Amino acid sequence: MELKLRECLPSDFEQLWQIDQSCFSAEIAYSREELSYYLRLKTAACLVACDAGQVRGFILGHRYRRDSGHIITVDVAPAIQRSGLGSTLMQALEERLRAAGCKTILLEVAVDNRAALTFYKKHGYSVLKTLPRYYPGGLDGLLMGKTIKQQDC
Repeated sequence: MELKLRECLPSDFEQLWQIDQSCFSAEIAYSREELSYYLRLKTAACLVACDAGQVRGFILGHRYRRDSGHIITVDVAPAIQRSGLGSTLMQALEERLRAAGCKTILLEVAVDNRAALTFYKKHGYSVLKTLPRYYPGGLDGLLMGKTIKQQDC
């Protein structure tokens, strides 16, 4: 399987939503309205990995404030999780945010999502603080962040 990274297209929406539903519990997965809202942000950046017309994973983030980025979600179809696709998507979005002038990137993760915590730590993110009752059902979240260096010209 040879995956190609590209910009998200409006026609990808249904596949993105289906992947998100398969990656998270019903309480945490985005509703159609929420996902649509994030994709419509003026500063949104969404990259998809596709193969033969099928979206296999995506990353959605945005630049907020002048020099900060935010990762909203990293979703990889369950059948190909742990293939390195999440890392490829993460690196591509970090580069996009760096090029937009971001110096820091933030994200949130549920305290019980061990796989995601390991993944983010592997990519240089560290826990900044606990977000009490951030997720449905009273589950705490963790705010994680990373400083990204601007490349020399």
